[in-house]
Amino acid sequence: MSSNSSDESDYVETKPRRVLKTRPRKRVKYSEPRPTTFEFPLQSLLSILHAQHSDEDSDADDFQSLFDPILVEYLQSRAISEKISVEINEEGARIRPLRHSEIVSSIARLSLIEDPSSSDIITLRKLKLERERNHAGFKGTTIEGLAIPLVPLPATSSNPSVNPEVLEALYSIKSTPFANSFLARLHGQKALLPEGLLGIDWETRTPWMNLMNDIRDHYSFSHPDRECPAAEPAPITYSTLQASQLPQINDLLARSFWAGIDVSDSLEYWPERSTVVAMYKKIIVGVAIISSPIQTYITYLAVKAGWDKAQIARTMLYHLIKMNPTRDFTLHVSTNNSAMLLYNQFGFKAEGFVANFYSAYLDPNSRASKNAYMLRLRHV
Repeated sequence: MSSNSSDESDYVETKPRRVLKTRPRKRVKYSEPRPTTFEFPLQSLLSILHAQHSDEDSDADDFQSLFDPILVEYLQSRAISEKISVEINEEGARIRPLRHSEIVSSIARLSLIEDPSSSDIITLRKLKLERERNHAGFKGTTIEGLAIPLVPLPATSSNPSVNPEVLEALYSIKSTPFANSFLARLHGQKALLPEGLLGIDWETRTPWMNLMNDIRDHYSFSHPDRECPAAEPAPITYSTLQASQLPQINDLLARSFWAGIDVSDSLEYWPERSTVVAMYKKIIVGVAIISSPIQTYITYLAVKAGWDKAQIARTMLYHLIKMNPTRDFTLHVSTNNSAMLLYNQFGFKAEGFVANFYSAYLDPNSRASKNAYMLRLRHV
């Protein structure tokens, strides 16, 4: 038993150890950086070349001593090359292409100009282009003619004989009719009849038309040897208001009444029933306007100076009344205006007297009376 007890006392319980698995580490190889450029000792090579090619008797081994023996030959070659390339310009002067040194110096000189002209800029650009061509060895292309024998052109035939009658007919033309002249082509075709035409009057002769005829006749009598341009007769047309006529109409009303009149708003209120315009060729000679076909109030009735006393105002008033036959017409007229007789002939009656009606519009020095009559034409 003693032996067993001793064995038990010496017994020590041990646990199995856990073996850890370790991974082998990767070896990192470190290498010293290699130089990217190699330095080659040129001094030893230059010393060898100098020893082999140097002249022991001469001490001067610079560029001048190497270039002097061939300088004369180079100058001769350059002179021959420049002599071949010499050209004669339009003025008879001998010119040659620029040398490389001349091109470089000219480029440097032109580049220093702060505000170069257009000719300097073009010259500088051409010099730079020539420099790049020389660097690239570009000699240019030569144009050679085709080896084709020249054949003389056949002799031209003599001019055919001209008919003398044709020459006489051409020489007899002293002037060209306006319809066939170049001026007629510039002016274009004859103007068409105006839009919104109401009537055409060929019979009326105005003082201005008679005056123009007298001037033309006097010129033809004073200069019988000269050809007087023929006057083209034209009628007086009556039409409705158009937008292109507004500048002339505003000027006519400003001269007849007061400055600042603008009737452009009449184009918005049925101008085909509320406006009448008298025109001779391209000249506005009269205008009559009412406010609207609903409120038939005659705002303006005027005739151009030199065209009065020819029943133009009577015709315009007739067309206004004819376009609105079921309406009463009202208006205000100055007390000393001769148009009172015209309105009385159409049946207008005075219904009121307004003092200083035109005082806010007429000039203080105007001869027209500032008082007005209110007239009305009642529809029967």
